[in-house]
Amino acid sequence: MGKLTDDISRLCGEIETLRDSRKVFGSQLDKETKEMKTGVSTMRSGFRKDHKNMSVRTKADRVKFVSSLDAEVSGFLNAFDKAHAEMAANTKKANVEFVSDVANHVSGLLTGYNKDRKAMGEATKRENAIFVADVTRFVNAKNKETKVMMDGFKAEHTKMAKVTKADRNKFVNKLENSVGAMRKVNVDDLTGARAAWATVSPQGRKAKLMAEQRAKADHERKARVEAEHKAKALEEARSRAEAERSKAQAQSLSGMKKDKK
Repeated sequence: MGKLTDDISRLCGEIETLRDSRKVFGSQLDKETKEMKTGVSTMRSGFRKDHKNMSVRTKADRVKFVSSLDAEVSGFLNAFDKAHAEMAANTKKANVEFVSDVANHVSGLLTGYNKDRKAMGEATKRENAIFVADVTRFVNAKNKETKVMMDGFKAEHTKMAKVTKADRNKFVNKLENSVGAMRKVNVDDLTGARAAWATVSPQGRKAKLMAEQRAKADHERKARVEAEHKAKALEEARSRAEAERSKAQAQSLSGMKKDKK
């Protein structure tokens, strides 16, 4: 025989063996199941019997407990009513005594408060009168000092205004002269440019115009530099004048303070 025949023969033998084993296992399982049913039935019967006995005992215990609880609660209620009546009487008596004591204490406090309030009002009135008198004297003294200071400020302000006005007028006059001179130079330059433009050819006129424009730009630059120098000199002069005025004002205020002392 070949290998496949041997394998098939062995497989068939194993199948028969497993079939016999399965039959044996089924028989044992049926037997065990019947035995288990019998045991469970016996156990349930025992449970029912024990449960019935326990319910009878539990009922008797509950009846006995409820009866004892009723008696105990009745005794507690009677004792509570008695204690409550006694406590209410004692509390009422204590409340009456407390209210009487509080009324007496409050009456004493009000009497002392009224007395202290009256004394404090009189003392406060005297202190307020003294304070108002001091404030009045202080305000009068400050009014006098302020009047003297304001008079000094007005005099210095008038003096400084005159000096500042003179400086402004001087600066404006110089500025007008400088601007007038610059305008005259510009007018003369424009007049000469127009006359030259009318007498030359287009190429010559163009070259001459460019030369005149350069000359004009140089002249304006020089005039601007000169004006800036003049403005700077005026600003320095004004700064020196303001410094002198500030120094004079400080000296005047120092003298006023010395005179005040």
